Amino acid sequence: MTISVTSSKLKFKNEYRIFENEIVCKITDNEFNYSQNPTITTDQSGSLRDFATGSEFTPYATTVGLYNEANELLLVGKLGQPIPLTNNNNTTFIIRFDK
Repeated sequence: MTISVTSSKLKFKNEYRIFENEIVCKITDNEFNYSQNPTITTDQSGSLRDFATGSEFTPYATTVGLYNEANELLLVGKLGQPIPLTNNNNTTFIIRFDK
């Protein structure tokens, strides 16, 4: 068995610019304090289940969507973990994306 090794030099030069955008989404208390999950309703009329009508009900944010003026969805951000949205505190999401 014969093994031959060839030595080579390789040079590489490249430049690729990445633009990062940052959007700050502020949610005030009592804003978005409802759930979009269809299992929270009891039937087609939209009546809420008992656990969702009390003052202790706290929905969680799992996804943030950004829309333009024409109400078209432009960007979807999935959160690493669910974030509770309370009636007592403001919540701020900082969304960063590359362009």
